Amino acid sequence: MRFHSYTPQALASRHPSLVVIKRSTVGCLLISVLAILAACGQGSSNGKITITEMDYWSISTQSVILNQLFTGYEQLHPNVTIKRTAVPFGDLIPKADQEAATHTLPNLIAMDNPDVAAFASTGALTQLDSAFSSVLTPSDWYAGPLQTTQYQGKTYSLPVGSNDLGLFYNMKAFTDAHLTPPATWNDLTTDAKQLTHGNVFGFAFSAQANEQATFQFEPFLWSNQGDLSHVDSQQSVAALQVLTNLVTSGSASKGALNWGQPDVATQFGEGNAAMMENGPWEIPVLDQQYHMKYGVDYGVVPMPVPQAGEKASVPLGGEEWCVPVNKDAASVSATEDLVKWLEQPAQLVKFDEGFGYIPAIKNTAQTVLSSHPELSVFASEFDTAKARTADLGAKYPKVSQALWVAIQAAISGSLSPQAALTQAQQQITAALNG
Repeated sequence: MRFHSYTPQALASRHPSLVVIKRSTVGCLLISVLAILAACGQGSSNGKITITEMDYWSISTQSVILNQLFTGYEQLHPNVTIKRTAVPFGDLIPKADQEAATHTLPNLIAMDNPDVAAFASTGALTQLDSAFSSVLTPSDWYAGPLQTTQYQGKTYSLPVGSNDLGLFYNMKAFTDAHLTPPATWNDLTTDAKQLTHGNVFGFAFSAQANEQATFQFEPFLWSNQGDLSHVDSQQSVAALQVLTNLVTSGSASKGALNWGQPDVATQFGEGNAAMMENGPWEIPVLDQQYHMKYGVDYGVVPMPVPQAGEKASVPLGGEEWCVPVNKDAASVSATEDLVKWLEQPAQLVKFDEGFGYIPAIKNTAQTVLSSHPELSVFASEFDTAKARTADLGAKYPKVSQALWVAIQAAISGSLSPQAALTQAQQQITAALNG
């Protein structure tokens, strides 16, 4: 993987922080809350243990890496068989719901980090503090990712890796237009307008009717001092107005209403968008597929902020290993041992390099960053990044749903940003007081 260095003086004037330049592009696919009771996955028999696992990782490179790791563990533990189930994003929750009702949940689930608190609140997840006490020293972890593992001060998950959002830009498009990547909202708006022509939009983002819309709106909300508990505030409305204006002006496509984050990466990778909001998980596939086909060279900078000199506040993405409650102690012990093995540096580096993630453990993260400087922009945002459940805990999914409905209403033009967020606030207040 070739790394391009590009530091013109004009770019430095907009971005005092690190700027990474790479070639072409590739989500933090997200799931909603599920109220589950007890789990009773596959267990042990005659000294043989079967560990069942479920995830929604559908990108081919991700499946290859995970299957290699599971095979490696089986070779070290001949008495253990790992049965992986990879389901489409939209099918994971219905499947888990059905299995919860019949007490056949798997032994291990890769869960999107904002859902951990909601699952833990039902009593469905095994508390991991005792089993993982040796690896849970807070100073060893980035503070934000460590928050994602907690519910009411107890640990219920371990991160497979962390990520956040940055702004990808097409280097040739910016060079031809004599522009430098945007650092502020005003820069973003003016650059997107200038870069829009023919079938090319200046900016692409995801506003699909699920967590992805909330996730991609949160950098605008939080960087403007908005609050998920008060989405009808002046700061929140101004943040949503930025995205709405980009669409109504024609600088961004209304296709955002139907695009997931991989779709956004496709638009960018095929040269149909000069900029996109996305995360590092898109890098591996886009480098291997879209660059070869379309030859788009790109750079990455932090998300634009309201005023020059401010730092972006972005949401933390990434999945967590969760161990559902199981009456079979041997299966729980074996599953915890698998997670411990996956969290060791050698396995964690292989996993996160293949997925485009950054380890939540600082020392291991430095190993990945030394080999993949293109991830440095995302790591630099960890200092101000937020765990989505940090303030709302188990109530986050309901708040997020009300918010993404409002985002869709504003982007589609059916309601103004103010009206959409006022409507959302009514639902959010009820959810928070419920």
